[in-house]
Amino acid sequence: MNVRPTILVADDDQAFRTAMRKALGRMGYPVNEAGSGAEAEEALRAGTSDVALLDLQLGDLDGLEVLRRSRGSRTRVVVVTGHGTIPAAVEALRLGAVNFVQKPVDAAALAPLLDDAFAPRPPERTDHGIVGTSPAIERVRALIARAGPTEETVLVAGESGTGKELVARALHACSPRAERPFVAFNCAQAHRDLFDAELFGHVRGAFTGANQDRPGLFREAEGGTLFLDEIGELPEGAQAKLLRALETRSVRPVGGTREVPVDVRIVAATNRDLAEEVRAGRFREDLFYRLHVLAIGLPPLRQRREDVIAIARSLLARGAPDGRALDLDAEAIAALERYDWPGNVRELANVLKRASIFCAGTRLTGADVREAIGASIFNHPEARAAARAAPAAEVGNETTLAELERRHILETFERMGGNVTRVAQALGIDRRTLQRKLKAYGRDAGED
Repeated sequence: MNVRPTILVADDDQAFRTAMRKALGRMGYPVNEAGSGAEAEEALRAGTSDVALLDLQLGDLDGLEVLRRSRGSRTRVVVVTGHGTIPAAVEALRLGAVNFVQKPVDAAALAPLLDDAFAPRPPERTDHGIVGTSPAIERVRALIARAGPTEETVLVAGESGTGKELVARALHACSPRAERPFVAFNCAQAHRDLFDAELFGHVRGAFTGANQDRPGLFREAEGGTLFLDEIGELPEGAQAKLLRALETRSVRPVGGTREVPVDVRIVAATNRDLAEEVRAGRFREDLFYRLHVLAIGLPPLRQRREDVIAIARSLLARGAPDGRALDLDAEAIAALERYDWPGNVRELANVLKRASIFCAGTRLTGADVREAIGASIFNHPEARAAARAAPAAEVGNETTLAELERRHILETFERMGGNVTRVAQALGIDRRTLQRKLKAYGRDAGED
Protein backbone atom coordinates (compact mmCIF):
# COMPACT_ATOMS: atom_id res chain seq x y z
CA MET A 1 0.00 0.00 0.00
CA ASN A 2 1.37 3.40 -0.98
CA VAL A 3 2.09 5.81 1.87
CA ARG A 4 -0.05 8.90 1.61
CA PRO A 5 1.65 12.25 2.21
CA THR A 6 0.53 14.45 5.11
CA ILE A 7 -1.33 17.46 3.74
CA LEU A 8 -1.39 20.96 5.24
CA VAL A 9 -4.56 22.85 4.28
CA ALA A 10 -3.73 26.54 4.75
CA ASP A 11 -6.81 28.71 4.19
CA ASP A 12 -8.58 31.36 6.26
CA ASP A 13 -11.96 29.88 5.25
CA GLN A 14 -12.98 27.46 7.99
CA ALA A 15 -15.63 25.81 5.81
CA PHE A 16 -13.08 25.11 3.05
CA ARG A 17 -10.61 23.64 5.53
CA THR A 18 -13.26 21.39 7.05
CA ALA A 19 -14.46 20.16 3.66
CA MET A 20 -10.94 19.41 2.48
CA ARG A 21 -10.02 17.69 5.75
CA LYS A 22 -13.00 15.36 5.49
CA ALA A 23 -12.61 14.65 1.76
CA LEU A 24 -8.87 14.05 1.93
CA GLY A 25 -9.24 12.06 5.12
CA ARG A 26 -11.64 9.67 3.40
CA MET A 27 -8.96 9.08 0.75
CA GLY A 28 -6.38 8.22 3.40
CA TYR A 29 -4.46 11.50 3.62
CA PRO A 30 -3.46 12.71 7.11
CA VAL A 31 -4.40 16.41 7.26
CA ASN A 32 -3.09 19.38 9.24
CA GLU A 33 -4.69 22.82 9.16
CA ALA A 34 -3.56 26.46 9.26
CA GLY A 35 -6.17 29.20 9.47
CA SER A 36 -3.97 32.24 8.89
CA GLY A 37 -0.84 33.35 7.09
CA ALA A 38 1.13 33.35 10.34
CA GLU A 39 0.03 29.78 11.12
CA ALA A 40 0.86 28.71 7.57
CA GLU A 41 4.34 30.24 7.80
CA GLU A 42 5.00 28.50 11.11
CA ALA A 43 3.80 25.16 9.76
CA LEU A 44 5.89 25.42 6.58
CA ARG A 45 9.00 26.39 8.50
CA ALA A 46 8.46 23.49 10.89
CA GLY A 47 8.13 21.11 7.92
CA THR A 48 5.67 18.80 9.69
CA SER A 49 3.61 18.23 6.52
CA ASP A 50 4.74 16.73 3.23
CA VAL A 51 2.57 18.84 0.91
CA ALA A 52 0.74 22.12 1.57
CA LEU A 53 -2.39 23.43 -0.11
CA LEU A 54 -1.68 27.13 0.34
CA ASP A 55 -4.35 29.71 -0.43
CA LEU A 56 -2.90 32.93 -1.85
CA GLN A 57 -5.57 35.01 -0.07
CA LEU A 58 -4.97 34.47 3.65
CA GLY A 59 -6.03 37.80 5.10
CA ASP A 60 -3.30 38.68 7.60
CA LEU A 61 -0.44 37.56 5.35
CA ASP A 62 -0.81 36.71 1.67
CA GLY A 63 0.40 33.38 0.38
CA LEU A 64 3.26 34.87 -1.64
CA GLU A 65 4.73 36.45 1.48
CA VAL A 66 4.33 33.15 3.32
CA LEU A 67 6.36 31.49 0.55
CA ARG A 68 9.06 34.15 0.73
CA ARG A 69 9.40 33.78 4.48
CA SER A 70 9.48 29.99 4.46
CA ARG A 71 11.99 29.38 1.69
CA GLY A 72 14.00 26.26 2.37
CA SER A 73 11.04 24.39 3.88
CA ARG A 74 10.93 20.66 3.21
CA THR A 75 7.16 20.91 2.60
CA ARG A 76 6.25 21.07 -1.08
CA VAL A 77 3.65 23.73 -1.80
CA VAL A 78 0.65 23.60 -4.15
CA VAL A 79 -0.96 27.04 -4.23
CA VAL A 80 -4.72 27.53 -4.39
CA THR A 81 -5.86 30.48 -6.46
CA GLY A 82 -9.14 32.22 -7.03
CA HIS A 83 -10.41 33.82 -10.22
CA GLY A 84 -8.04 36.37 -11.74
CA THR A 85 -4.98 35.46 -9.65
CA ILE A 86 -3.05 33.41 -12.24
CA PRO A 87 -0.17 35.98 -12.35
CA ALA A 88 0.16 35.53 -8.59
CA ALA A 89 0.25 31.76 -9.07
CA VAL A 90 3.07 32.15 -11.60
CA GLU A 91 4.99 34.24 -9.07
CA ALA A 92 4.38 31.51 -6.49
CA LEU A 93 6.02 28.97 -8.79
CA ARG A 94 9.01 31.26 -9.09
CA LEU A 95 9.20 31.35 -5.29
CA GLY A 96 9.32 27.56 -5.06
CA ALA A 97 5.74 26.26 -5.27
CA VAL A 98 5.53 23.02 -7.27
CA ASN A 99 2.08 23.51 -8.79
CA PHE A 100 -1.18 25.44 -8.49
CA VAL A 101 -4.90 24.69 -8.63
CA GLN A 102 -7.90 26.99 -9.02
CA LYS A 103 -10.95 27.16 -6.81
CA PRO A 104 -13.39 25.51 -6.58
CA VAL A 105 -11.21 22.52 -5.67
CA ASP A 106 -12.35 18.98 -6.39
CA ALA A 107 -10.69 16.78 -3.77
CA ALA A 108 -10.87 13.63 -5.94
CA ALA A 109 -9.18 15.37 -8.88
CA LEU A 110 -6.66 16.84 -6.45
CA ALA A 111 -5.31 13.46 -5.29
CA PRO A 112 -3.00 12.79 -8.29
CA LEU A 113 -1.61 16.31 -8.03
CA LEU A 114 -0.84 15.85 -4.32
CA ASP A 115 0.82 12.48 -4.92
CA ASP A 116 2.88 13.95 -7.74
CA ALA A 117 4.01 16.83 -5.52
CA PHE A 118 5.11 14.26 -2.92
CA ALA A 119 6.90 12.00 -5.39
CA PRO A 120 10.70 11.85 -5.09
CA ARG A 121 12.57 14.18 -7.41
CA PRO A 122 16.15 14.19 -8.57
CA PRO A 123 18.39 16.45 -6.50
CA GLU A 124 18.00 20.09 -7.43
CA ARG A 125 20.86 21.86 -9.12
CA THR A 126 22.53 24.13 -6.56
CA ASP A 127 24.91 25.96 -8.89
CA HIS A 128 28.05 24.05 -7.99
CA GLY A 129 27.10 23.74 -4.33
CA ILE A 130 26.24 27.41 -3.82
CA VAL A 131 22.96 27.25 -1.91
CA GLY A 132 20.50 30.09 -1.35
CA THR A 133 18.10 32.43 -3.08
CA SER A 134 18.85 35.74 -1.35
CA PRO A 135 19.52 38.78 -3.58
CA ALA A 136 23.11 38.83 -2.30
CA ILE A 137 23.87 35.26 -3.36
CA GLU A 138 22.00 35.68 -6.65
CA ARG A 139 24.39 38.54 -7.44
CA VAL A 140 27.30 36.21 -6.73
CA ARG A 141 25.83 33.62 -9.12
CA ALA A 142 25.41 36.28 -11.80
CA LEU A 143 29.05 37.35 -11.42
CA ILE A 144 30.22 33.73 -11.63
CA ALA A 145 28.17 33.22 -14.80
CA ARG A 146 29.77 36.30 -16.38
CA ALA A 147 33.33 35.81 -15.14
CA GLY A 148 33.57 32.03 -15.41
CA PRO A 149 33.81 31.71 -19.22
CA THR A 150 36.53 34.39 -19.44
CA GLU A 151 40.27 33.89 -19.11
CA GLU A 152 40.65 36.82 -16.69
CA THR A 153 42.09 36.60 -13.20
CA VAL A 154 39.42 36.79 -10.48
CA LEU A 155 39.83 37.99 -6.89
CA VAL A 156 37.27 36.53 -4.46
CA ALA A 157 36.96 38.48 -1.22
CA GLY A 158 35.01 37.65 1.91
CA GLU A 159 35.20 36.69 5.56
CA SER A 160 36.53 33.29 6.56
CA GLY A 161 33.97 30.55 6.09
CA THR A 162 31.89 32.29 3.41
CA GLY A 163 32.76 29.77 0.69
CA LYS A 164 35.54 31.39 -1.34
CA GLU A 165 36.93 28.06 -2.57
CA LEU A 166 33.40 27.00 -3.54
CA VAL A 167 33.18 30.09 -5.76
CA ALA A 168 36.61 29.38 -7.21
CA ARG A 169 35.53 25.85 -8.12
CA ALA A 170 32.31 27.21 -9.65
CA LEU A 171 34.33 29.62 -11.79
CA HIS A 172 36.49 26.73 -12.96
CA ALA A 173 33.47 24.50 -13.64
CA CYS A 174 31.82 27.01 -15.96
CA SER A 175 35.02 27.91 -17.78
CA PRO A 176 36.52 26.41 -20.95
CA ARG A 177 39.12 24.87 -18.62
CA ALA A 178 36.58 22.75 -16.74
CA GLU A 179 38.01 19.45 -17.99
CA ARG A 180 41.52 20.41 -16.92
CA PRO A 181 42.93 20.39 -13.34
CA PHE A 182 41.75 22.61 -10.50
CA VAL A 183 44.64 23.02 -8.06
CA ALA A 184 44.25 24.80 -4.70
CA PHE A 185 47.09 26.32 -2.69
CA ASN A 186 46.75 27.99 0.73
CA CYS A 187 49.29 30.79 0.83
CA ALA A 188 49.03 31.13 4.62
CA GLN A 189 50.24 27.56 5.09
CA ALA A 190 53.21 27.81 2.75
CA HIS A 191 56.65 27.53 4.34
CA ARG A 192 58.59 30.71 3.55
CA ASP A 193 61.68 28.81 2.49
CA LEU A 194 59.75 26.34 0.33
CA PHE A 195 57.26 28.71 -1.31
CA ASP A 196 59.17 28.79 -4.61
CA ALA A 197 59.50 25.02 -4.74
CA GLU A 198 55.80 24.44 -3.98
CA LEU A 199 54.53 26.82 -6.65
CA PHE A 200 57.24 26.69 -9.29
CA GLY A 201 58.74 23.24 -8.69
CA HIS A 202 62.38 22.22 -8.24
CA VAL A 203 65.02 20.08 -9.85
CA ARG A 204 66.76 17.19 -8.20
CA GLY A 205 69.52 18.33 -5.86
CA ALA A 206 68.28 21.93 -5.67
CA PHE A 207 68.30 21.76 -1.86
CA THR A 208 68.59 19.22 0.93
CA GLY A 209 65.83 16.66 0.54
CA ALA A 210 65.19 17.40 -3.15
CA ASN A 211 65.70 13.81 -4.25
CA GLN A 212 63.81 14.12 -7.52
CA ASP A 213 62.34 16.71 -9.86
CA ARG A 214 58.98 18.20 -8.85
CA PRO A 215 56.81 20.15 -11.31
CA GLY A 216 55.23 22.58 -8.81
CA LEU A 217 51.59 23.65 -8.61
CA PHE A 218 51.67 26.01 -11.60
CA ARG A 219 52.62 23.14 -13.87
CA GLU A 220 50.26 20.69 -12.12
CA ALA A 221 47.43 23.08 -13.01
CA GLU A 222 48.53 23.29 -16.67
CA GLY A 223 45.54 24.13 -18.85
CA GLY A 224 43.32 24.53 -15.80
CA THR A 225 42.86 26.81 -12.78
CA LEU A 226 45.25 27.58 -9.94
CA PHE A 227 43.39 28.78 -6.82
CA LEU A 228 45.57 30.88 -4.51
CA ASP A 229 43.70 31.06 -1.20
CA GLU A 230 44.56 33.64 1.48
CA ILE A 231 46.66 35.58 -1.00
CA GLY A 232 46.96 38.45 1.46
CA GLU A 233 49.19 36.31 3.69
CA LEU A 234 52.06 36.14 1.18
CA PRO A 235 55.31 37.73 2.40
CA GLU A 236 56.71 40.52 0.23
CA GLY A 237 59.44 38.43 -1.37
CA ALA A 238 56.94 35.80 -2.45
CA GLN A 239 54.66 38.51 -3.84
CA ALA A 240 57.40 39.67 -6.20
CA LYS A 241 58.04 36.14 -7.47
CA LEU A 242 54.34 35.49 -7.99
CA LEU A 243 53.98 38.77 -9.89
CA ARG A 244 56.78 37.78 -12.27
CA ALA A 245 55.17 34.40 -12.94
CA LEU A 246 51.84 36.09 -13.73
CA GLU A 247 53.42 38.67 -16.02
CA THR A 248 55.68 36.30 -17.94
CA ARG A 249 53.31 33.32 -17.82
CA SER A 250 56.31 31.19 -17.06
CA VAL A 251 58.07 29.72 -14.03
CA ARG A 252 61.63 28.79 -13.24
CA PRO A 253 61.93 25.68 -11.02
CA VAL A 254 64.23 26.07 -8.02
CA GLY A 255 67.69 24.98 -9.15
CA GLY A 256 66.64 25.13 -12.81
CA THR A 257 68.38 27.13 -15.53
CA ARG A 258 65.49 27.99 -17.85
CA GLU A 259 61.98 29.38 -17.76
CA VAL A 260 59.12 26.93 -18.36
CA PRO A 261 55.95 28.39 -19.99
CA VAL A 262 52.70 27.73 -18.16
CA ASP A 263 49.06 28.10 -19.18
CA VAL A 264 46.90 28.56 -16.08
CA ARG A 265 44.03 30.75 -15.05
CA ILE A 266 44.46 32.35 -11.62
CA VAL A 267 41.67 32.72 -9.07
CA ALA A 268 42.82 34.31 -5.81
CA ALA A 269 40.95 34.73 -2.54
CA THR A 270 41.40 36.83 0.57
CA ASN A 271 39.70 37.67 3.81
CA ARG A 272 41.73 40.87 4.04
CA ASP A 273 40.95 44.27 2.54
CA LEU A 274 43.75 44.16 -0.05
CA ALA A 275 43.26 47.81 -1.04
CA GLU A 276 43.93 48.77 2.58
CA GLU A 277 46.90 46.39 2.65
CA VAL A 278 48.32 48.22 -0.37
CA ARG A 279 47.86 51.60 1.33
CA ALA A 280 49.58 50.24 4.44
CA GLY A 281 52.53 49.00 2.38
CA ARG A 282 51.93 45.33 3.19
CA PHE A 283 50.85 44.24 -0.29
CA ARG A 284 52.35 45.17 -3.64
CA GLU A 285 50.22 47.56 -5.65
CA ASP A 286 51.29 46.05 -8.98
CA LEU A 287 50.34 42.54 -7.82
CA PHE A 288 47.02 43.83 -6.49
CA TYR A 289 46.07 45.24 -9.90
CA ARG A 290 47.27 42.07 -11.62
CA LEU A 291 44.91 40.03 -9.40
CA HIS A 292 42.02 42.50 -9.21
CA VAL A 293 40.95 42.25 -12.85
CA LEU A 294 37.52 40.87 -11.92
CA ALA A 295 36.28 40.83 -8.32
CA ILE A 296 33.58 38.87 -6.52
CA GLY A 297 32.65 39.87 -2.97
CA LEU A 298 31.00 37.19 -0.82
CA PRO A 299 28.46 38.41 1.75
CA PRO A 300 28.72 37.08 5.31
CA LEU A 301 25.93 34.76 6.38
CA ARG A 302 24.44 37.37 8.74
CA GLN A 303 23.71 39.51 5.68
CA ARG A 304 21.73 36.76 3.96
CA ARG A 305 19.78 35.24 6.82
CA GLU A 306 17.06 34.04 4.45
CA ASP A 307 19.54 31.46 3.15
CA VAL A 308 20.46 29.97 6.54
CA ILE A 309 17.78 27.26 6.64
CA ALA A 310 18.28 26.21 3.02
CA ILE A 311 22.03 25.89 3.65
CA ALA A 312 21.39 24.02 6.91
CA ARG A 313 19.11 21.53 5.18
CA SER A 314 21.63 21.10 2.39
CA LEU A 315 24.29 20.27 4.98
CA LEU A 316 21.96 17.92 6.87
CA ALA A 317 21.10 16.13 3.62
CA ARG A 318 24.61 14.67 3.72
CA GLY A 319 23.49 12.66 6.75
CA ALA A 320 24.45 12.53 10.40
CA PRO A 321 27.77 10.90 11.43
CA ASP A 322 25.81 7.70 12.18
CA GLY A 323 23.97 7.79 8.84
CA ARG A 324 20.62 9.13 10.07
CA ALA A 325 18.66 11.53 7.86
CA LEU A 326 17.99 14.62 9.97
CA ASP A 327 15.73 17.64 9.70
CA LEU A 328 14.95 20.66 11.89
CA ASP A 329 12.00 21.35 14.15
CA ALA A 330 10.45 24.83 14.43
CA GLU A 331 12.52 25.84 17.48
CA ALA A 332 15.74 24.72 15.80
CA ILE A 333 14.88 26.82 12.75
CA ALA A 334 14.23 29.85 14.95
CA ALA A 335 17.51 29.36 16.83
CA LEU A 336 19.50 29.08 13.60
CA GLU A 337 17.90 32.22 12.19
CA ARG A 338 18.47 34.29 15.34
CA TYR A 339 22.20 33.64 15.54
CA ASP A 340 24.64 35.99 13.76
CA TRP A 341 27.06 33.29 12.45
CA PRO A 342 30.36 35.17 12.82
CA GLY A 343 32.09 32.03 11.52
CA ASN A 344 29.72 31.94 8.53
CA VAL A 345 28.89 28.70 6.69
CA ARG A 346 31.88 26.90 8.17
CA GLU A 347 30.56 27.59 11.67
CA LEU A 348 27.03 26.56 10.63
CA ALA A 349 28.35 23.21 9.40
CA ASN A 350 30.28 22.73 12.64
CA VAL A 351 27.24 23.56 14.80
CA LEU A 352 24.99 21.17 12.86
CA LYS A 353 27.54 18.38 13.08
CA ARG A 354 27.88 18.87 16.83
CA ALA A 355 24.09 19.07 17.31
CA SER A 356 23.52 15.92 15.25
CA ILE A 357 25.82 13.91 17.49
CA PHE A 358 23.68 14.63 20.54
CA CYS A 359 20.29 14.55 18.77
CA ALA A 360 18.26 11.55 19.94
CA GLY A 361 15.68 11.52 17.14
CA THR A 362 15.46 12.48 13.50
CA ARG A 363 14.85 16.20 14.02
CA LEU A 364 17.29 18.61 15.58
CA THR A 365 15.51 20.49 18.35
CA GLY A 366 15.94 24.05 19.53
CA ALA A 367 17.81 22.72 22.58
CA ASP A 368 20.20 20.71 20.37
CA VAL A 369 21.00 23.77 18.27
CA ARG A 370 21.30 26.22 21.16
CA GLU A 371 23.69 23.91 23.00
CA ALA A 372 25.83 23.46 19.89
CA ILE A 373 25.91 27.21 19.25
CA GLY A 374 26.88 27.82 22.87
CA ALA A 375 29.92 25.57 22.43
CA SER A 376 31.08 27.40 19.29
CA ILE A 377 34.32 29.32 19.68
CA PHE A 378 32.75 32.16 17.73
CA ASN A 379 30.02 32.51 20.35
CA HIS A 380 32.64 34.16 22.57
CA PRO A 381 31.70 37.90 22.62
CA GLU A 382 35.21 38.96 21.65
CA ALA A 383 35.26 36.58 18.70
CA ARG A 384 31.85 37.74 17.49
CA ALA A 385 32.92 41.37 17.65
CA ALA A 386 36.19 40.62 15.89
CA ALA A 387 34.45 38.69 13.14
CA ARG A 388 32.17 41.64 12.44
CA ALA A 389 34.70 44.43 12.78
CA ALA A 390 37.77 42.73 11.33
CA PRO A 391 37.17 40.06 8.70
CA ALA A 392 40.85 40.38 7.86
CA ALA A 393 43.27 38.15 9.73
CA GLU A 394 44.87 41.21 11.27
CA VAL A 395 43.69 44.80 11.46
CA GLY A 396 45.89 47.30 13.26
CA ASN A 397 46.47 46.20 16.84
CA GLU A 398 43.11 44.41 17.25
CA THR A 399 43.04 40.83 18.47
CA THR A 400 42.80 38.48 15.50
CA LEU A 401 40.43 35.55 15.21
CA ALA A 402 43.42 33.22 15.05
CA GLU A 403 44.64 34.59 18.40
CA LEU A 404 41.17 34.25 19.93
CA GLU A 405 41.04 30.67 18.72
CA ARG A 406 44.48 29.99 20.20
CA ARG A 407 43.45 31.39 23.58
CA HIS A 408 40.19 29.46 23.63
CA ILE A 409 41.87 26.16 22.73
CA LEU A 410 44.64 26.59 25.31
CA GLU A 411 42.20 27.64 28.03
CA THR A 412 40.08 24.57 27.33
CA PHE A 413 43.21 22.41 27.23
CA GLU A 414 44.29 23.65 30.67
CA ARG A 415 40.79 23.41 32.14
CA MET A 416 40.50 19.75 31.11
CA GLY A 417 43.93 18.80 32.37
CA GLY A 418 45.43 18.27 28.93
CA ASN A 419 43.06 15.41 28.00
CA VAL A 420 43.16 15.65 24.22
CA THR A 421 40.07 13.50 23.66
CA ARG A 422 37.90 15.54 26.05
CA VAL A 423 39.22 18.83 24.68
CA ALA A 424 38.50 17.78 21.08
CA GLN A 425 34.95 16.78 22.04
CA ALA A 426 34.35 20.04 23.90
CA LEU A 427 35.62 22.12 20.97
CA GLY A 428 33.80 20.07 18.34
CA ILE A 429 36.93 19.27 16.31
CA ASP A 430 38.71 16.01 15.60
CA ARG A 431 41.74 14.87 17.59
CA ARG A 432 44.16 15.20 14.68
CA THR A 433 43.21 18.82 14.06
CA LEU A 434 43.52 19.59 17.78
CA GLN A 435 46.91 17.89 18.02
CA ARG A 436 48.16 19.84 15.01
CA LYS A 437 47.04 23.13 16.54
CA LEU A 438 48.50 22.31 19.96
CA LYS A 439 51.81 21.42 18.35
CA ALA A 440 51.79 24.78 16.56
CA TYR A 441 51.15 26.46 19.93
CA GLY A 442 54.16 24.68 21.43
CA ARG A 443 52.15 22.30 23.64
CA ASP A 444 52.60 18.55 24.04
CA ALA A 445 49.82 17.00 21.99
CA GLY A 446 50.70 13.37 22.56
CA GLU A 447 48.40 10.54 23.65
CA ASP A 448 46.05 11.06 26.62
